[in-house]
Amino acid sequence: MSETPKHDDATLDHVLKYTGVFGGVQGINILIGVVRNKLASKFLGAAGIGLMGFYSSITDFVNNCSNFGIPISSVQHLSELFEEGDAAAIRSFIRVVRTWCLWSSAVAVLLCAIAAAIYDVRVALLAPMVIGMIITGGEISLLKGLRRLKRVAFISLIAAIATFCLTVPFFWSMGTRGIILSLDCTAVAIMLIHLCFTVPLYAWRVAPFSKAVFCAGLPLLRIGIPYVLTGVVSAAVAVVLQSFLKEHSSETILGYYRVGYTMMVAYAGVIFTALESDFFPRLSSVNHDVLRRNQTINRQIRACMLLLSPMLIALIVMMPLLLQLLYTEEFLPAVGMTVCAAFYMFFRCLSVPIAYTALARGDSRLFLLMEIIYDFFMLGAVIGCYLLWGLHGIGIGLSLSSFFDFMLVGTCYRRIYSFRLERSTWLHTLIQGTFLFLAIVACLVLPVGWKYAVGLLLFLLSVAASYKVLLRESAIVQRLHQRFTSRR
Repeated sequence: MSETPKHDDATLDHVLKYTGVFGGVQGINILIGVVRNKLASKFLGAAGIGLMGFYSSITDFVNNCSNFGIPISSVQHLSELFEEGDAAAIRSFIRVVRTWCLWSSAVAVLLCAIAAAIYDVRVALLAPMVIGMIITGGEISLLKGLRRLKRVAFISLIAAIATFCLTVPFFWSMGTRGIILSLDCTAVAIMLIHLCFTVPLYAWRVAPFSKAVFCAGLPLLRIGIPYVLTGVVSAAVAVVLQSFLKEHSSETILGYYRVGYTMMVAYAGVIFTALESDFFPRLSSVNHDVLRRNQTINRQIRACMLLLSPMLIALIVMMPLLLQLLYTEEFLPAVGMTVCAAFYMFFRCLSVPIAYTALARGDSRLFLLMEIIYDFFMLGAVIGCYLLWGLHGIGIGLSLSSFFDFMLVGTCYRRIYSFRLERSTWLHTLIQGTFLFLAIVACLVLPVGWKYAVGLLLFLLSVAASYKVLLRESAIVQRLHQRFTSRR
């Protein structure tokens, strides 16, 4: 069997296509998650939501400590093999990836046992979840490296449905006692779903006692280990932050934080779903060409900016209604935090595509350094702002940390990789940033009636500004516009 590589140009239409594919699936996932979160908030309450988030942070930390960065480093190498079309080399490399994932799972079990002995015995019960996460990460990397992106999107939809079906019964019947069991069952089920789609493509073959397989996987660690350390630091910072909120306030405040963070980051982050699946392989393929690399990054930023900005305005204006609809009135204190955190996602549109440059170039140590600096700044900013302004301060701290990250990577990568933001990208950023700032002010200071009126106006202006650009630069939008106008 031979593999035929597909060369995709980094046009705005291409970016919109895969952002639409993954964003659409993620939108369906969010709708499923809406019902799940509504039921979870009813059965668990704010304290239970906070506890579930705390356990998830611990498993993320263990996963990042033990996966050796295989999910990210294998995508880069497998993409190169796919471009060469060497079927035998691809099969051999897949065996290497799966074997290393098996070893990673053993390391994860050991870390859970150590953490249980030192911190909390219940952490040991999270071992099945971490195993499922590691195996799943390896299988996803294979699909991404082989450019089976539509299959990745379809599997994620099935996984969302399975998550709903497995978590809600535990919450209903066991309350907070069912949190760990639901997390374990969900992770194992998602792992099995992925295997059902990947094993028919490439049969499951591992060689856990092969020295040759061990040595073949060592080059992956050059990129993987620094990336692992990045994930470890990020997960550790998340655990420290949530532990601080839990110890210095209450589990209820922690629950408000988790819900506010989910509303602003997870839901608005639907626009970012195509970054790792599509953008990173494309950026890697042009990483030695400065001009094409900058074009790829700028197009990705513009697409994210034009799609996300109207969504952010609508999200913060409707936040009180959304929290009551998706959760309960108990979570309304999180409104101010989510409004103040709107610029966190806005500046992520700028910083995240730029930050991938180091990974695409194989300079994972530089990526690690940038992420460590950002993580510690974010931790200090969020804690400091929380002590000054309470829940509102958490949102302010997140926005400040995101702006700092953009300035950090923008300045450093300008010097190291000759990165430049194009004039049009700056212009779109200024226009959409102004609309978002005015919407935040309206949400914080205006009465309810005026807030919705001004918010609607700013939303329409933001949509109009985005549509004008897309109509000029996107053939897809031009065709849709022509079809709509011709029918009239």
